[in-house]
Amino acid sequence: MKTLRLLTTVLFALTIIFTSCERDDDFTPNDGQIDMTDDDGGNDNDDDSVGNLDQFFGAQISRDFLGQVIDENGNGIAGALVKTGGTMVSTDNNGVFFMENATVNERFGYLRVTASGYVTSGRATLPTSGTNKIEIMLLSADVTATVNSGVAETVSLPNGTQVNLSGDYIDEDGNPYSGTVDVILDFLDPASQDIDAVMPGMLYAEDASGDERYLETFGMISVELRDSSGNEINIDPNSPAELRFPLDPALQGVAPSTIPLWSFDDVLGYWIEDGEATLQGNEYVGEVSHFSFWNCDAPFPVEDFCTTLLDPSGNPLTNTLVTISSPNTPFPRHGVTNQNGEVCGKIPSGIALVLTVEDFCGNSVFSSTIGPFTATTTYGPITITPGGGTASQQVTGQFNNCSGNPVTNGYVVVDYAGSQFIDYVSAGSYTVNLISCAPNNTFTVEAIDVANQETSGQIAYTFTPPVTNLGTLTSCNAVAEYIEWTIDGTAYFETSPISNDTNLGGGFTVYANASSNFFYMSSSDTTLGTYTWGNGIQAPPGSMEMEMYEVLSSQNVDYNQPINITFQLNAYGPVGGYIDLTFAGTFIDNTGATIPINGSMHVIRDN
Repeated sequence: MKTLRLLTTVLFALTIIFTSCERDDDFTPNDGQIDMTDDDGGNDNDDDSVGNLDQFFGAQISRDFLGQVIDENGNGIAGALVKTGGTMVSTDNNGVFFMENATVNERFGYLRVTASGYVTSGRATLPTSGTNKIEIMLLSADVTATVNSGVAETVSLPNGTQVNLSGDYIDEDGNPYSGTVDVILDFLDPASQDIDAVMPGMLYAEDASGDERYLETFGMISVELRDSSGNEINIDPNSPAELRFPLDPALQGVAPSTIPLWSFDDVLGYWIEDGEATLQGNEYVGEVSHFSFWNCDAPFPVEDFCTTLLDPSGNPLTNTLVTISSPNTPFPRHGVTNQNGEVCGKIPSGIALVLTVEDFCGNSVFSSTIGPFTATTTYGPITITPGGGTASQQVTGQFNNCSGNPVTNGYVVVDYAGSQFIDYVSAGSYTVNLISCAPNNTFTVEAIDVANQETSGQIAYTFTPPVTNLGTLTSCNAVAEYIEWTIDGTAYFETSPISNDTNLGGGFTVYANASSNFFYMSSSDTTLGTYTWGNGIQAPPGSMEMEMYEVLSSQNVDYNQPINITFQLNAYGPVGGYIDLTFAGTFIDNTGATIPINGSMHVIRDN
């Protein structure tokens, strides 16, 4: 599955398994401070939920969020509703959403997500001042089994996950329900690479005493019940159901004999202690009085934690993977730095941790033992020096709509090394930072104009470190190919007709025939790579020379002075495929002034 790595904040819940630390061993059931039945007869997914943790959340603040809602295959879910506080937005065709000035709290924010055909979920965060980037994976609401009311039944998954039903059910108003019951059953394995994206909230909870806790998960189960019309129903709280959680082999040596059960409140956005489970062989078994997400977890006191990553020049390292674990944890958890190089989350208090930074090929570029921490901590900053084939990369560019104006409501998607990064476009410009890893030096970019629902299409590029300037991308759904360039601040854009030919000596030419902005470029090579300006159609072996005399003819170029233009040939496809090229640099005119020029082309190869 393709991994989504958002370009700014992905707040991380560090689901860490510890074998040498002190747990809170007073595993007592809920003492009644939290009424999980509310007034709906047992459903906890309504707006009547009441919790105690808001005393720890701090003052209300406004924050921006950019995220993506995806399915279990990593595909964006269109039309999902994302809500926090009084703000609600829907996702676009790529599953992407943006919230501006959403009201959250200083130490807690929760985005609840609903979508037709999927299990309701959401993501909790420790908000930062930068744009908070969120990835939320929804489980498909596929029916596991259909049972009947009045009959005790067992529903199981192949991995041993099991729910034993008494046969007594209630509708959404708390009234007895009779009829068929569709059971939607899922198991969330703590060893899964997708656990951080798919689990609701973060591993942040309210214990039976009303205190905040960090959770160490030993397995999660999601159960939804629906009638034949798709309406949610639940079990009668007076007739509990039994859940059986299979235990991952890596946890069998550290699993306690009894463990608290925690249910997720999808209105409050955190877990609430409610009962306990007993270890029986290789599974935990416990009774529950209602259905939602359920979790077998050991609790720890919690601390807020932030750190910042910088490159050797002091620039923030954005979009960089940070892993935190204990020395003997089988399941470390991850976060990704925001545009300020910062990543924040909640961690267990009083425990030594290992912080590791990785490139996108999984190679470690930094590792250190940190902590233990017993208070809110800002750690670092940490300076990362790439090496061993890794390199700091910065990708910049402009994004215009089809009228040639800067896009003010849009985003870019960078696809590199099997991961996708999404960044919001600000006033028509964007900057993407990441750590690349050899030998992967190519990537693609697609720019989406949300306001006009248009796209640039996916275009291939090659890194030219330390800064890869992509020039100007343009979004035009109806435009299959284009050439754009800017000279001394004046922009030109040509879409049709665009022609290209294969040169007799190799290479190619590209030209647009519009009378007002005639464009002509010639290359002596088709090898992907970086080249500099040349003054002839044919070039010596191993070089590329581009002719742009017609492009520059009205600029009074002094051809006796150096022309410092660099060209990056990113794609040279087969006939019918694309030629993708960017260029940027300067020339000197007859007055001695240095004139900037940059541009790009995305044209179909004709022959």
